[in-house]
Amino acid sequence: MSTSATSRHVFLSGPMGAGKSTVGPRLAALLGRSFVDLDAAIATETGLHVAEIFRSKGEATFRRLEADVARRLIGHDVPSVFALGGGTVEDADTRARLLDRGVLITLSAPLDTLLDRAARDPSSPVSRPLLGAHPGDPQAREALARILERRAPAYAEAHRVIDTASATPDEIARTIASSLDHDARSVVVRLGARSHRVVIADGAASSLANELEVLDASSVVVVTDANVRELAERWAAPIQRSVTWVELPAGEAAKTIHSIERIWDVALAARIDRGAVVVAIGGGVVGDMAGFAAATLLRGLRVVQVPTTLLAMVDSSVGGKTGIDRAQGKNLVGAFHQPSLVLCDVSALETLPVRELRAGWAEVVKTAWIEGEGDVAALEAAVETLRANAPEGRGAIEAAIRRAVRTKARIVAMDENERGPRRWLNLGHTYGHAIEAASGYALVHGEAIAVGLVAAMRLSERSGRASAADVARMRSLLGSFGLDVRWPAGLDRAALASFLSVDKKSEQGQLRFVTAGSPGQVGTLAIEGDRVLAFVDELSSA
Repeated sequence: MSTSATSRHVFLSGPMGAGKSTVGPRLAALLGRSFVDLDAAIATETGLHVAEIFRSKGEATFRRLEADVARRLIGHDVPSVFALGGGTVEDADTRARLLDRGVLITLSAPLDTLLDRAARDPSSPVSRPLLGAHPGDPQAREALARILERRAPAYAEAHRVIDTASATPDEIARTIASSLDHDARSVVVRLGARSHRVVIADGAASSLANELEVLDASSVVVVTDANVRELAERWAAPIQRSVTWVELPAGEAAKTIHSIERIWDVALAARIDRGAVVVAIGGGVVGDMAGFAAATLLRGLRVVQVPTTLLAMVDSSVGGKTGIDRAQGKNLVGAFHQPSLVLCDVSALETLPVRELRAGWAEVVKTAWIEGEGDVAALEAAVETLRANAPEGRGAIEAAIRRAVRTKARIVAMDENERGPRRWLNLGHTYGHAIEAASGYALVHGEAIAVGLVAAMRLSERSGRASAADVARMRSLLGSFGLDVRWPAGLDRAALASFLSVDKKSEQGQLRFVTAGSPGQVGTLAIEGDRVLAFVDELSSA
C-alpha cells in the first residue's frame, strides 16, 4: 500500500468533546477531501440515532454495527477525513485496520474541558448515552473519567496525539495537515501507553526539533559518536531547548558500562530534570547506550532514536531493547525501554560505508524471512537497486526498511518483553552473537548474523523443519547482498562454546534456537549444549 499522504485516509479519534466533528470538516477542506462522520453514517444506514440504538439494542450491538460500518467505509479507495465515534478504536481489529489504511490522529483534552464542551452542546442530554446524565452532573464526570481510563491505551495507539484544549479548530487542522506527510510514512508500534511512531522517510530527521517541542522537552541530551557528529549537529541545530552533548567513541568497543557512566555524568552535571529527553543520533551502539542511560537516569527519561545506519533503522532502534556487552558475551546487561519516537532518515544511508550497509541487509533478510514469501520475493526482486544505494533507488530502500519495521513492530506488539513470539526475531542470532563475540568483534553484527542465519537454516534442515532448497535460497539471498555466509575460519572453539553457554536464550543447559523453513515458517527448538557444539564442529569443517 502506498505511504503517500495524498493516498491515505485521515481518521480522527478521541473522546466526546475532543473536537473531532469540528476539526474534521476544516481538515477536509484544507486537504481538498470529503468529510465523513461515522456516527452520522451509522444513523443514515440504520435510520436510528446513535442514542436510540444504545437504548433499543444495547452498547454491544452498537459496537458490532460500528465496527462493520467502519470497515466498509475505510475500505473505500478515495482518501477522506473521518470523524470516528469515541469508542471506535476500542475494538483492536478495527484499530489495526485504521492504522494500516490511513493516519490515525487522537484528539484529546482534559476531563473538565471535555465536559464543558459537551455541556454546551444542545444535543448532549440525548446524544451522550454513555454518560448516563447531563454533562454538568457529578455522575457524568465520574462516568467520563472511567471511560477515559479504559480507553487510554487504545487512544495512545495512534500516529499522533494532539491536545485540543489550547488551540482553535483551524490551528489543529493546520497542525495535522503539516505533519501528515511524515505521519503517513510512519509505522506505529502498538504498545498501549508506550506506543510510538517509527517515521521512515527521506528527511525524517528534519522534524526533530519540532517533535521535541511536541514532547515538551525541558532540555535535551544528545548522544552521538565521532562518525556522525557533524550530521548530528546539523539535525540538532534548530532545537529550541538547552542541549547537552555526549560524544562516544565509535564502534562496538564503546558498548560498555563506561559509556553509560559518561552519559550519566554529563547529563547529571547539566542538572537535567525528569522532563528532559535523551536523543540518540548514530548507529546501534549509540542507540543502545542512549536507551539504557535514559532507562536509568532519574529512574527513567524519555528517549528519541535517530538511527543513522541501516542495521539500527531496521533492528536496534525499534522495540525498546537496550544492552551493553560484558566479557562473558554480547548484550547480557540491559533493559527494555521503549522510545517516544524513532526517526529513520534514509538520506543518512547515502554516506554509509559499503560494509556497514551490506551488514544491515542481513537483518532485513532475517525479518523478511520471518514475515513470509511476499517480503522475501520483494527483496529478491529489488536486490540490485538496494545494493546500489543510489538516490534514485531511495524509494525502494525506504520501502524495504518499512516492511522490516512493520514486521518487527507487529511482533513486539504481541510480545514486548520476549516471552514468546518475539523470540522469532532472534533467528540466526544464537550462533551469530557467539560468532561476533568469538571473533573479537572483527566481524560486525550483520556479517555474523548472516553466517548465523545459514547455520540456523542448516540446523532447521537437520531437524526436518527446512528443505535443502530453503537453505540454498537463504544462502543465495544473503550472498546477493554481498554477504559472506561461510563459517569463519580460525574461530576458537572453546571461546565459541563459552559464549553460547551464556546466551540469553539458554535455559537449564539447553539452547532455544529459532528455526525456519520456507518463508513465514518459524518456530523454536531446544537443543542440549553438547549437540550444539557437535554441530559447530560440523559447520566449521564444511
